[in-house]
Amino acid sequence: MDHSTTVLDIDFGMSQLSGNKKLLFTLLGKFTEEYRTLDASLQACIAKGDFNEAYSLVHTLKGVTGNLGLFALHNASKPVESAFRTEKRVADKYPVFLGLLNETIAAVDALIQESETETSSSIPATGAAAEQARKQLMAALKASEFIAQDKLDYWLDAIALPQEKRSAIVDAVDELDYEEAISELENS
Repeated sequence: MDHSTTVLDIDFGMSQLSGNKKLLFTLLGKFTEEYRTLDASLQACIAKGDFNEAYSLVHTLKGVTGNLGLFALHNASKPVESAFRTEKRVADKYPVFLGLLNETIAAVDALIQESETETSSSIPATGAAAEQARKQLMAALKASEFIAQDKLDYWLDAIALPQEKRSAIVDAVDELDYEEAISELENS
């Protein structure tokens, strides 16, 4: 498959992170925060004639986009990076690069918003569902089962624990300290 024009390849991004969708979405969110103002930063560098800094910004962007599966922007950044580095000038393809930067940020924003909508609508709101989630989590902990992050998040969202308790349980599960997680859950 030719990835060169793919704006956002979720499957590739997840493969880079061992299938951790939550981490991918966190990193994509950080990407949009970090690069939403890239054009202004690059324009400031260009105005000062600081092509080394402009190169550094685009070089970092190129690496990030390659790892997250943002291939169209990754490939569009190459001639821009090269022009800043070797020719100390703005590449002719800079407008195409900016268009893909904005398109990529818009695609990531839409994906994150869609995911948040799905997550909030899939959380059970009933007491019976919360009790069921508590029982399932407790059974998994007592059996020392591996608990995938998204499943743990789902159960904890359903149970609606205070953030401090939730964090304590997540930390205990991350450390494979199921006894501590059971204790925290029983005392919540």
